[in-house]
Order: sequence, then structure tokens, then C-alpha cells
Amino acid sequence: MLALRWGVVGVWVALLTARIIVVSVHPDADLRVFGIAEAVAVAAGVTLVVVAVVRARALGRRRGDDVLATAVRRIDPTVWLVPAAPTPELRGVVEAARPEVPLADRVTWAFGATEASLWELDGRRATRLLVIRWSRVMHVGIESVLVPGAGRRTAPAVAVHYVRADDATAVATFFVRAAPGSDRLLGPGARLDDLLARLTRERIVA
Repeated sequence: MLALRWGVVGVWVALLTARIIVVSVHPDADLRVFGIAEAVAVAAGVTLVVVAVVRARALGRRRGDDVLATAVRRIDPTVWLVPAAPTPELRGVVEAARPEVPLADRVTWAFGATEASLWELDGRRATRLLVIRWSRVMHVGIESVLVPGAGRRTAPAVAVHYVRADDATAVATFFVRAAPGSDRLLGPGARLDDLLARLTRERIVA
């Protein structure tokens, strides 16, 4: 990133120096070409910096998801992981169970042979926020849920209906992210259908 910034500054300084030299040698020279070149250089530089910032943030998110995945698999290497984003309903469930732990915008579900668990990264430590045993799950489905901060836009969310330890019924809903490191939510389609079918099989087998 630093090298890119200095590269943009270098190009701009070179153009400015060339303009000064031309003006000093030919005071009546037409400088419109230099003006266009400088404008193009500035626009290209801004674009490159914006792209680099977006890419750096995406890499940071991916690194966080990878660190969390490694930590979870170190605890249980048999689980399969699903990158997710919490719904307001899931935030309420976690807040009721773990009020001292703020839920992040990006979480990961780990699905194993006997249970489903919700994880987030706290620094470089994996924190388990919620555990649902498959034997307590009544139904797994898809619901349309409002996306936080997106007005009236909705997205499909996986809904896990289960019985808590106190025998009260509850539901945990979550959006599925398109990939580790991504903030894009999965919409209706084959990938979400396959995930639902796999979760349903886990519930039946357990």
C-alpha cells in the first residue's frame, strides 16, 4: 500500500516537473496535454488506492475467518464450517445466554456429528457462543429475514428450531456468507438448498 501511494506521488511529481520545465523553456506552450495527463494520473491513482484498500480489508476478513477455522478445527477436526452473519434474532439469543460477549458481524457455525456450535474470533482466540445438540433440534428451515442496516431488504436465513436445556423452545437464525472473508450473503439457490439438505440429514442421523 505504501509503495503504491509513493508510486502515484512519483508520477504526479514527474508530470509537475515536466510542466515546469516546458513553461520555463517555452512560456507560450500549450499545457492542455499536461492538464489532461495530470487529471488522468490523479484519477488512476485514486482508483488504485481505493481498490488496494478494499482488497486489504477483504484479505483481513479472510485472515480472520481462516484463523477462526484453524482454532475450531484444532478443538474438533471433524466439524464442517459455515461462514455466517448474525440476524437480530440470533443476537438476542446470544445476548440472553452470554450477555458479557458482544456478537461480531461475522461468525462461523461448526457442525459436527452430535452438535452445532456458534463461534467468533476474539482477538486471536476462538470463542464458542452457543451450542445446540442435534438431539434437541426439531426442525431446520429457511426464513426471509430483514438484513440489518439495509432498509427493507431481506435475505434468506437458516432457521434452527430447537429445545433449550430448560425445555423451552427457541430458534437460532443466521445468514450464510458467500465465502470465508466475504460479507456478501447467499441468496436463494442451489448452495443454500444443499446446505439445508445437509443440515437436515445431520439432524435425522443424530
